[in-house]
Amino acid sequence: MGLYAYAKGLTEKECYDCGYITFGIYRQKVAEAFNKKIGELYKKYYRDDELTEDEIDEWDKLCNDDLDIFLFHSDCERKFTPQECRKIYNVMKDLKIDMIGHNYGTMEQYSMHEHWLHIFKHCYTRRVNLYFA
Repeated sequence: MGLYAYAKGLTEKECYDCGYITFGIYRQKVAEAFNKKIGELYKKYYRDDELTEDEIDEWDKLCNDDLDIFLFHSDCERKFTPQECRKIYNVMKDLKIDMIGHNYGTMEQYSMHEHWLHIFKHCYTRRVNLYFA
């Protein structure tokens, strides 16, 4: 089972069509690139380990609300709005993340970070929703 993220105007190659585990690893790398301590706390959270009150307070002091939109986005919400895509793009655009990804259909490798930045920028500049299926 995987994640398919798509938006009007994106080609099949430009969409994201790969596994939840790969997507989860990417989000962990985003958190770590933003701030090392945030990365540690997010990995703990991702493992379903409950954060302590002190850790939650530390998160709130260090993290950015716009990054939280991406890191804690529920699959049940099924979309990001263009406004959310702009916020996410702006907070992530200067992060340095080295991770290779691919889509199931093409299996061509790409930079996960550049791929997601392209998706978010496409959505906010064209004012289209980014959908998850």
